[in-house]
Amino acid sequence: MMQYRMAKSALAFCIFCGIVGTAASRAQANEDGAGDFVSRLGQQTISYLQDTEASRRMREERLRGLLRNGFAVKAIGRFVLGKYRRTVPPETIDEFVEVFEDYIVGTYASQFSRYSGQNFDVKKVLKSAGARDSMVMTHISGKNSREPLRVDFQVRKRRDVFKIIDIRVEGVSMVLAQRDEFTNFIGNNGGDVRALINALKKKITLATAQSAQ
Repeated sequence: MMQYRMAKSALAFCIFCGIVGTAASRAQANEDGAGDFVSRLGQQTISYLQDTEASRRMREERLRGLLRNGFAVKAIGRFVLGKYRRTVPPETIDEFVEVFEDYIVGTYASQFSRYSGQNFDVKKVLKSAGARDSMVMTHISGKNSREPLRVDFQVRKRRDVFKIIDIRVEGVSMVLAQRDEFTNFIGNNGGDVRALINALKKKITLATAQSAQ
């Protein structure tokens, strides 16, 4: 069960990256538009996942392109540093954001080869407290009868474009969870942000070595 849910969570993230990667597309700023946006671009991402012949390098290039085109990596990177972003110079934050992107790509690119026919359906779209935000509620399900995974996408309209700013898997914000993990690590290492940067670099190196085997 745990592996099954982890696989669906990875699919949710890949769909998330696909959505934000093409978020420059113009769309109407309403709930229905946000739902259509998630549905259309999510299906487009699944088409990438179905490409089982793609090499790891190609999967990484696709994921990196999706992130850079639409995902606010720097803003999210600053957010997940929590209070520690105020304790380091701008160049250290820039270095962290670069490594953070590499970490995301290295961690999730392998999931592109593990897609096993999951699908997702948009169930409801609600206006969030923020005037610019909508919450698109979806279900991700596999080929069997197991309970579907609820995944909510927080969509924000800015300058006439839709962007995904967070993804919540069964009510848990991935951005908040990542912040908690990173700030706990920094706190346990004397408040040293560079300790986190070095730890992520080691994980990237390990993931690269394993993929080469």
